[in-house]
Amino acid sequence: MAEEATEERGSLISHPQTTTNSTHSLYGSSSPHYRRSSRSGRLPTITLTTAEKHPEEPNNTASIMSKRQMFMFVMILMTSLSSSFTVGLFPPFYPKIAEQKGSTATEYGAIIGINCLVAFVATPFIGNHLSLIGVKFAYSMGLFGGGVCCALTGLLEFFPPGLQFLVFSILLKVVQAISNAMVVTASFTYTAAFFPNSVGKIFSVTRCVMNVAKLGGPMFGGLLYEFGGFVCPFVTFGLMQALLALLIGLTLPQLDFSDDEQDMKKKKEKVSVLKIFRIHTVWFSFLAFIVATLCGGMLSINLEPQVLRRFNFSPFYVGFFYGLRSGANSLAGPVWGWISDRNKTAVKPYLVVSAILVSGSFFLMGAGTAVGIYLEMTLPILVTSLCLNGAGISGQQVAGIMDALHEVGNAGYVDSPSTQGLVAGLWSSLSGLGRFISG
Repeated sequence: MAEEATEERGSLISHPQTTTNSTHSLYGSSSPHYRRSSRSGRLPTITLTTAEKHPEEPNNTASIMSKRQMFMFVMILMTSLSSSFTVGLFPPFYPKIAEQKGSTATEYGAIIGINCLVAFVATPFIGNHLSLIGVKFAYSMGLFGGGVCCALTGLLEFFPPGLQFLVFSILLKVVQAISNAMVVTASFTYTAAFFPNSVGKIFSVTRCVMNVAKLGGPMFGGLLYEFGGFVCPFVTFGLMQALLALLIGLTLPQLDFSDDEQDMKKKKEKVSVLKIFRIHTVWFSFLAFIVATLCGGMLSINLEPQVLRRFNFSPFYVGFFYGLRSGANSLAGPVWGWISDRNKTAVKPYLVVSAILVSGSFFLMGAGTAVGIYLEMTLPILVTSLCLNGAGISGQQVAGIMDALHEVGNAGYVDSPSTQGLVAGLWSSLSGLGRFISG
């Protein structure tokens, strides 16, 4: 197998006539980063090339994706939706079964929070070694591992109370967190390879899909729970994701980082987590990641007891106002992605604007009392504050990752899908840290 892989890579380099023609669009070239092997009977190998990464767009640019880009776009959305569904099932349904097994709130709260802690530790390592692991392998196996863990979670119902239940719960969350970290890093790398000029747009759309999954996942999971008990939603969504992983493994092209590595050797610099952390200007974005998820987590915990409870809402309206914030986040995401892609060299002002929106939302919800300003909480103020909060956090995430990519490129590192995948891994890691601290 190693000899065949070496032979195939050699054929890609020595036969330039196999290079596919680029079809330009608003999403970038349809083949901006790669050359494709023409051998039949094998999955195509995509050799990343940094020289073709940011082609100048012609004046008559088309506004549609190529077929290859559309397929990749659909796959990214499907995997984002599936992984968000499987992760979102755990918090609403696990506490009840844990209490039945004799676990305390502290114990199952720590088990839920361990997902964020493991993501914080594992994601940078995966991003740093993605070329060694393999992008396609990380993508497909991450999905498969997450799906299997979700399905096995449904079997916790049959475990006896006590230490065995807790240990198996922790192991499942650790493996699922590592699997999701692989999916996040690999999917962003594919995004950078197929949509080099529209990373912000695609990233914002995937975040929109993830927010939709946060709303719909527990709802569909609840219906399956009523139909077949605790085991039903976990096994159903888990097996669906495992099948999706098989589809990814059979259809997606390989990504070859050989050209990236050659460019890094020429510059005598290979990007790593520690080297990115040494870039002082990138911490503006990294702190935005932490603060955004920290604010979101704190609001999720305190919104009902500190704000909504005074209105005596029914459970339906409590859920509605929680969903309103996610809805605003989803709608604002593509807007932030569009303006960030249009002005990639000056994204920091958008971070400042989004931080002001989040600060304003907390001020309207009662934070102004800390400086002696008292506002009566009314329904219009509540709706406005939640919408501002969702839109602001969305801006901090989308504009933040675009600013981080820009700063890493300015530091002299090769602007390639492997580098962008590593930055995406750090985004996921630091966001996980914010969620862990807020919990």
